[in-house]
Amino acid sequence: MKKIKFQKSLPFVFLSPFLILFGLFYIAPLVYGFYLSLFHRYGLRPATFVGLKNYVQVFNDANFWFSILNMTKFFLIQGSIMIGLALIFALYIDNEKNHFRGLFRMIYYIPFAIPTAISGILWGFMYSKSLSPFQSIFGLVGLHPNFLSSGSLFWSIINIVTWEWAGYNMIILYSGLQSIPRELYEAAHIDGAKSFDIIKYVKIPLIVPSLILSIVFTVIGTFQIFNEPYVLGSMTFIPPSFTPNLYIYTTAFSYGNFNYAAALAIILALVTFAGSMVFMRFAGFKEE
Repeated sequence: MKKIKFQKSLPFVFLSPFLILFGLFYIAPLVYGFYLSLFHRYGLRPATFVGLKNYVQVFNDANFWFSILNMTKFFLIQGSIMIGLALIFALYIDNEKNHFRGLFRMIYYIPFAIPTAISGILWGFMYSKSLSPFQSIFGLVGLHPNFLSSGSLFWSIINIVTWEWAGYNMIILYSGLQSIPRELYEAAHIDGAKSFDIIKYVKIPLIVPSLILSIVFTVIGTFQIFNEPYVLGSMTFIPPSFTPNLYIYTTAFSYGNFNYAAALAIILALVTFAGSMVFMRFAGFKEE
């Protein structure tokens, strides 16, 4: 009997390091953030309990919802480009006939290994009018684009995020491709399928779960974007409402309204969770 009880509790023993860290660094801050959001502090006076008043203010905050819509647009454009590139890269390095697959796998993945803050600084210099090599290249044809202007900034950050995360998503998709039994390819060849037919009718359908996982991670990551616009903000003006996290940071540390910032963070977490669930439902993902 004791042995049976021990066997039943054994999975929780192995899961305990994750559960402890998850509770300390995710659940506990979330609970504390919700607690803070129920109060409001007026200057140096003690915080007063206001209930859900901060949440009512959130739903009437046009700047916050503009940042949500801006990141939704960002996801639809940048996510499509990035997942498409990641799929092409994964299919290339999965093809055993292609040479230098290992080299290209490393080259595609290296940007992900660079911290996002460093990437923002790197691309900030690349976009700079005085330092950018792009200015010299475009100057050969008489063009002098301003990559940090208000009209170009959205696309400049799309380029940075795509450069950073395409390799990460490539690894997810490549892992899915590696799990496909090679016998299926041989059977398809025997049936007369060409390389493109195998990609279209065998490889892509069998890595749909990996594609869904990449897209869900992209949804979550998009609404968490902060480092890139924050770093570029030292080189050009970026409105606080460009991303939700930038708006929350500005509310907390520029205006000193930590309680309202906590309410914004809770709503952002719910929006991100809802967006992920809606996509998974739309994609037909169901647990068996």
